Amino acid sequence: MKIITHRLSEEQLAAARAIAPDADFVTAATDEELQREIEDADAIFGGVTPKLIRRAKKLRWIQTGGVGVEGLRFPELINSDIVLANARGTTAVNIAEHVMALILAFTRTLNLTIKRQMEKVWESRANMPVLEIAGETIGILGLGSIGLQVAKRATAFDMHILAVDPTQTHKPDYVESLWKTDRLHDMLSQSDWVAICCPLTTETEGIMGAAEFRAMKPTAFLINIARGKIVDQAALVEALRSKELAGAGLDALDPEPLPQDSPLWEMENVIITPHHAGQSPKAPNRVFELFCENLKRFVAGESLINVVDKTRWY
Repeated sequence: MKIITHRLSEEQLAAARAIAPDADFVTAATDEELQREIEDADAIFGGVTPKLIRRAKKLRWIQTGGVGVEGLRFPELINSDIVLANARGTTAVNIAEHVMALILAFTRTLNLTIKRQMEKVWESRANMPVLEIAGETIGILGLGSIGLQVAKRATAFDMHILAVDPTQTHKPDYVESLWKTDRLHDMLSQSDWVAICCPLTTETEGIMGAAEFRAMKPTAFLINIARGKIVDQAALVEALRSKELAGAGLDALDPEPLPQDSPLWEMENVIITPHHAGQSPKAPNRVFELFCENLKRFVAGESLINVVDKTRWY
């Protein structure tokens, strides 16, 4: 058995070999090496391209190190029998913390006070419109691993929680209502904060557009830590300009990096972060632990976890 991996530490490699002692673990340092090694590989821990899939003669399992897999939606993989597993859940905690950080930044006017600090301006408290989130409602679009972690943290702040998810059927006690996507506007109209936590799919691309912003309260804030293409960015800019929305915290934009001429840069009611909600010093260990769990299952011929449905792409 041959498995192509990321560059692993000696400790990680020893752990992997303990699980699969008969496997040949290979690290390809260059694209040329990867093209050659993939030909007889049984599995790969990392990303792939159409060219790699075409060259792979034995590949049965792809383990990605990330959660989003929209970049792998190409026919060579779709039409193959190769099992694709992602790293769903490994970044849920830190991304949920990022959501709460953006919410708290707005409630305590940090988006304004940090700017005033750079300008060496002591702003009057009367000009700092602080908010309090206890008792407010957060609507979560996508109640997967990230959405659930956001809901847990929102519960700790005594917020009311609504959620929309096309497939999730289990509603935790701390979530007041869980609806299908046809109730999206109901959720939006009741929410003071809307957190986008769903994957980018053909169904979710552009799901937050002009009609959705009109459905939201003019005092509501949008938080996007998922993918930029889920939001109609031009419609968002217009909604912010016309005060249909109070503000937006954006860790995901379209395109990235955000062009210098985007009006979003200049808006004081917008916080932009460089798509780093998924970054955490603890996340890589969780990804490796997931790989090891699936490696055990792969060697034993058992079903893997976090298998991506190639029709839904999550």
